[in-house]
Amino acid sequence: MNSTAKQKQPRQRGGFTALLATMTCGAINDNLLRGALLLSVVDRGLWADALGAGGTGWITVMLYLPFILLLGVTGQLADRFSKRTIIVWTRCVEVVLAVGVTAGFLWQDLWVVCGFFILLAAQSAFFSPAKYGAVPELVPDDQLSRANGLLSLLTNAAIITGVAVAGYMLSIGPVILGLTMVGVAVISTVCSLFIPKSLPADPGLVVSARTFTAHLRVLKRMRGTPLLATTLAWCWFYAVGSLVLTIVPLWRGPLELSAPATSLLLAATGAGIGIGGLIAGFGSGPGIRPVYVPIGAAGMTASFVLMGFIASTWWDVFILLGGMGVFAGLYLVPILAMLQHMPVPSFRARTIGTANFMTYLTMSASAVGFAVLAPIVGDDPKMWFLVCAGGMLLVFVDSLLRRRVMADGAAAERFGTIGAN
Repeated sequence: MNSTAKQKQPRQRGGFTALLATMTCGAINDNLLRGALLLSVVDRGLWADALGAGGTGWITVMLYLPFILLLGVTGQLADRFSKRTIIVWTRCVEVVLAVGVTAGFLWQDLWVVCGFFILLAAQSAFFSPAKYGAVPELVPDDQLSRANGLLSLLTNAAIITGVAVAGYMLSIGPVILGLTMVGVAVISTVCSLFIPKSLPADPGLVVSARTFTAHLRVLKRMRGTPLLATTLAWCWFYAVGSLVLTIVPLWRGPLELSAPATSLLLAATGAGIGIGGLIAGFGSGPGIRPVYVPIGAAGMTASFVLMGFIASTWWDVFILLGGMGVFAGLYLVPILAMLQHMPVPSFRARTIGTANFMTYLTMSASAVGFAVLAPIVGDDPKMWFLVCAGGMLLVFVDSLLRRRVMADGAAAERFGTIGAN
């Protein structure tokens, strides 16, 4: 290691710590509100049946739609401008939106809260490419797996905190939840100011407002490379995995659960993902190990099958969701590391933006499918977990078929080689 690298490392670590703190606060807020809405539109909730039998599916669509519409532009902006600048501004906007959420809860108006929920998702669509694209700028490439392991652990710890606390706060008073979001958003804004200033990766980029055309251009540059296969593995996983957070609240009725008890079920998945991500991140050492991908897919498939056949008590569901989360963490960390590893720096944020666009598109399709079919075929969570098992089995088979392509993409010599003009 040369002296320049040595001199940069302390600043990089400090910048990464600030980024982690900023991301963690953002994830807490996202999941506080998402958890509150999911719990509020199901049986025994604050706005029970206001959105019908597939209400949790429609809440999920509200979250995903802004990402689908905006990521084509926001990925370009994160390459065109300083990622740090975008991160700071999105944190400031989140403070304002959290105040709006608080007002909606004060008025007990579902549509006001949902409106600010959609705006909060839009803000996150600007934040997402910048935050993930900033990781390789703050840590050395041989530490990407470990960095993403820590990112996964803290993000999912935030998810646990958000969804677990959401139920308790609803039982105390929804306005308290909104005020908490305001406080967390302020902390996130302060943390973002400690991220080191950075130059734009591609200051000459002409930003196109044609969102879908922008995604097609990115996919064209990915075509024929391991980057496209990695992106597909990322979005197919989430198409199945997103159903979990939609299905879990359905246990509230059959098991006669309180809002806090249901929140803990949602938290179990996040806890598992954090643990699995940490195992994959540090188990990978200085490289990226795509072998974790099929292992994770196989474990999730088995967990879903068991959920469909043997889960009958709160503890059954809690343990199986936690185990499923561990395997999900194993699956996700190497894929995220590869998405950051392969693109050239000036193409990195657009890659992540398009990967997330495809992810949210497939997640929205699964959420709409649930919302449309639940009133017709029923909302028995066991049946829906068996549907998840079938989908994840296909993901497992696909991961086996693409294992050589994944190994090629994870190779050290692939760093920063894809997407150059």
